[in-house]
Amino acid sequence: MFQRVHIQILDNPTEGILFDDNSTEVSGTNRVLSDELSQEMNYFYPSSVCVEYVDLFMNGEEEFDDIKELLRMGALNTPVILINGVLKIHGGIPASVIRREVEKLLSSGPIH
Repeated sequence: MFQRVHIQILDNPTEGILFDDNSTEVSGTNRVLSDELSQEMNYFYPSSVCVEYVDLFMNGEEEFDDIKELLRMGALNTPVILINGVLKIHGGIPASVIRREVEKLLSSGPIH
């Protein structure tokens, strides 16, 4: 069976948005960065890598209660990146680092 990689970007979309004096958003949101990462992964690893953006604070997102608690305590910063369910990165979406992690997983061979 061939290896698939699931990247989850857990985020609070209201955090970290910069506005100018006219209340116009001036920086890209993590959602935009997530979409760009998804496009990059689809280009380099078609059918092997799935990127999912998750708003941690939408109603019904109880799945990540432990991560939300760590965020409240200040132990983590959004966005939190999980790769195949394992917390790998927090505080940013560094595409080059994520790509290296994906390479490691895909080069390790098929899952058993």
